[in-house]
Amino acid sequence: MELNVKNRKGLAMPMVLLFIVVLSASLAAALSSTRSEIVTNSANRGQARAYNLAQSGLEQFLVRRNETGWCLNCVPDPAVADSEWTRISMPGGYADVVAVRVRPMIGKENALYFIRSKGVDTTAKISSAGGQFAERTVGVYATWNTATIDVKAAWLSLSGLDKNGTGEISGVDQCGSKPDVAGVMVPKGDLHVAGNSFFPTGSPPVDTTNSFNQLKPKVNIDWANVLTGGMVADITIPGGTFPTAADFDNDPNYWPVIRITTNDFSLPNRGRGTIIADSNFIITGSNMWDGVVLVGGELTSNGNNTTAGATLSGLNFLIGGTPSNSSIDDATANGQKTYVYNSCNVEKATTRLRRYAAIPNSWVDNVASW
Repeated sequence: MELNVKNRKGLAMPMVLLFIVVLSASLAAALSSTRSEIVTNSANRGQARAYNLAQSGLEQFLVRRNETGWCLNCVPDPAVADSEWTRISMPGGYADVVAVRVRPMIGKENALYFIRSKGVDTTAKISSAGGQFAERTVGVYATWNTATIDVKAAWLSLSGLDKNGTGEISGVDQCGSKPDVAGVMVPKGDLHVAGNSFFPTGSPPVDTTNSFNQLKPKVNIDWANVLTGGMVADITIPGGTFPTAADFDNDPNYWPVIRITTNDFSLPNRGRGTIIADSNFIITGSNMWDGVVLVGGELTSNGNNTTAGATLSGLNFLIGGTPSNSSIDDATANGQKTYVYNSCNVEKATTRLRRYAAIPNSWVDNVASW
């Protein structure tokens, strides 16, 4: 039987329309799938960037919180506050970091905080419709550590002390708020005194009962961490300028942390705060210092000078070596000396050294935030 197709006019048009519809639907589906994949990938990248911002903000807060002017919404003493926070701006976004107290101080137990950091990636919005930036929040539990320097003596020298001339080295607290400490503390057999005019005081006046290995852990300073930046300095020398006497006179609340990496640096004028000298350090003339003096090498004190607070020298022996019992590596005190313990000056000088300490294995990701 022969088919007659001459009567089927217009068949091509519906077929073309059907093909166009199917093709359009396929293209629309492909475009939608591509768009969804782009949005998903963009969201994933945004989440990764937000995570990096959150983690970086958390780490910066733990390290830099005590820097002057860095944390604009932090309180002087978090132990007596419910919370504090700051916004940390970084390339590509920012992190809002909040420290919330979850347990106050209990006896000698430090206050407990939960610190959360919300990172916000502002480089691109995760969707054109919602217009929202990617966010990620991480957190960690931490304690607010108030212990800074465990003062054992007005002058503790791991490398020994060579005393010439008169003067006073006293562990009797000038402030009267803390128990008295030793006047001088050095390893056994490493105190060398010339003349009979040196009469230290304290509890005891002189402590030479410990060998170097016994005295070393009693210093209780992580000197290696200090030298690698664990104690953030306001001024570093060389590079910075040592404050003048007028700088201290103009601001009675100015107690800077001064890091000195120059060997045999000499104190240029009176002042207060914390001095961190990597190697040898010299105090001459009538210069006076209120606060804490930490010296890695030998401390040489010449003239009629006064230090009221706490002095520690020979700290580089904490990270290697054993000092000699001779006077070859001793700290040296020549002339009229006045080195006295003052707990109030120590507290003022070390207030900014108080810090948050993260509790191991307490870090969490994807913390609920608002």
